[in-house]
Amino acid sequence: MEVFLLPPALHYLRETYLSLQVGVTTGNTVDIVRAVEENRLDLGLVTLPVSSRQLVVNRCREEEFVFICRAGEGTMPFTPDSLHACPLIAFEEGSGTRLLIDSWFSASGLAISPMMESGSIEAIKRLVRAGLGVSIVPQMAVESAFDREGLEVHSLIPVLHRQLAFVMRPDKILSRGMAEVIRLLS
Repeated sequence: MEVFLLPPALHYLRETYLSLQVGVTTGNTVDIVRAVEENRLDLGLVTLPVSSRQLVVNRCREEEFVFICRAGEGTMPFTPDSLHACPLIAFEEGSGTRLLIDSWFSASGLAISPMMESGSIEAIKRLVRAGLGVSIVPQMAVESAFDREGLEVHSLIPVLHRQLAFVMRPDKILSRGMAEVIRLLS
């Protein structure tokens, strides 16, 4: 998610607050939550649910997931039953995104066996463009015409959403820069 949300926000921050230093660390929700708990990060943008009782969790945006396939190949209904037999390229096991997608299938009594796994949305899109399979990705990953090039994008039935949230320690003082990051990404 950070590859799509952060660049415009970071550009704005750099131009507006010349002395502000912003560092970015990426990782799975569990790793980001741990880093915030341990005070190695001031603020984390994560996918809910978060199991930490040590952090303040503020929901900031809901995001839809969509089905992607190579252009010209999307003719089926986009339900768990119809997609279950497709050659799925999935996010790596253990990620919050993968858990969400697994849960979408399991709500219909299905378990997935992906033919490929990756931690990179961009790698997944390239594999799908090459005709090696299909995938389910966050809509923000295919919002621009450039990101959709060579792909078809379809809404899922039932719709699949994830909830994003900011996490921080309750003893952390919310600086002006942190408040601006939250405002820009919400």
